[in-house]
Amino acid sequence: MPQLYHVSDRGPFTTMRPRPSPPGTPHEGQELVWAVDEEHLPHYLLPRQCPRVCWAVGGPRRDLLCSPAARVVAVEHGWASRLLAAGLNVHLLDPAGFTLLDATAGYWVSAEPARVTAVRRVDDCFTALAAHDVELRLTPSLWPYVDAVVQAGGEFSAIRMRNAAR
Repeated sequence: MPQLYHVSDRGPFTTMRPRPSPPGTPHEGQELVWAVDEEHLPHYLLPRQCPRVCWAVGGPRRDLLCSPAARVVAVEHGWASRLLAAGLNVHLLDPAGFTLLDATAGYWVSAEPARVTAVRRVDDCFTALAAHDVELRLTPSLWPYVDAVVQAGGEFSAIRMRNAAR
């Protein structure tokens, strides 16, 4: 079983309790604890409402998506100051009771409360992402990245895009 995490701008907590699943998810309205595996944890080391495009870098590329890092997270310029003072709690969860929901995104869910086994505070997203071999890109618009990752295929996530500038 992989290590599973829940990142929150609240807490820290000793137990994560099931909450209604977000609209647009396969389990909309069901009360679940959501977790992410360690490989995809960097996608969540940002303020909750921050729109971002994340992708794994595979092989040498010569386009918008290339990077020497293992993963890239693109964020709009307007979020830079909030990344320096994020105030996040990274909760390591007991994996008992979790089932894999989406391997590409690293999502795991549980209908039962999950025990928190450790908590790490993240105040600076830049440092936290660098520790995970992630290139952070600040950009005026995320939409060219959305188009590029969709066209390229492969592993990507576009998170909180409803908050992105048009």
